[in-house]
Amino acid sequence: LDDATPGVSRSIWSHSHFVLAVITQFLYVAAQAGIFSFFINYMTAETPSIPSSWEAGLAGLAGSVGFLKDWLTGWFEAGKTGGLMLSNKGASNLASLGFVCFLIGRFSGAILLKKFSAHKVLGLYGLMNVIACFVVFLKIGWISVISVYLSFFFMSIMFPTIFALGIFGLGARAKKASSYIVMAIMGGAILPKLMGAVADHYDMSRGFIVPMVCFIFVAFYGFNWPK
Repeated sequence: LDDATPGVSRSIWSHSHFVLAVITQFLYVAAQAGIFSFFINYMTAETPSIPSSWEAGLAGLAGSVGFLKDWLTGWFEAGKTGGLMLSNKGASNLASLGFVCFLIGRFSGAILLKKFSAHKVLGLYGLMNVIACFVVFLKIGWISVISVYLSFFFMSIMFPTIFALGIFGLGARAKKASSYIVMAIMGGAILPKLMGAVADHYDMSRGFIVPMVCFIFVAFYGFNWPK
């Protein structure tokens, strides 16, 4: 597909794998931004009641590990029903665990990408994220909470993989094509508003229907890329 190949269009927009990469990157970044942005809202609003033993356990740990005392205190607060719920501080602390999952996913995904076709890995990770978001949508207690972390893990390889698949075979036109794929990150400024609107109308769990639809397209692109 290099520019020197006879009979090949020089327009990057004539290549469907590039055009769909721009759309896919737009939707992926939209989903990522939505999940990252509303993580604390979800954790404080949708997690099941916290056993009092958890608070006592953290307090005991804070007393024995002095240098982590500030980090280990203030995780919980009384909920509207009287039980313990995650506080904003606790949820923000748990966000760091989500990014650890993202980091682990990036390194493990890099290993998989060396052994398997990139488009198949992207399709599989997209499908797993569809399932994870659907489980969050169903509000199945702690299983849904764990699924949020699985979503972090399976998002990890998407941006660079979509980028690489989008510019594949474009030769000298790859520079121009890459600029459009990078500009597709504007999805992160648009669709999270829709996720927030759904959450306001229903609840945070239902808001995950928006990234779920985005990941359906990511999976579609990955599995159909060879075509």
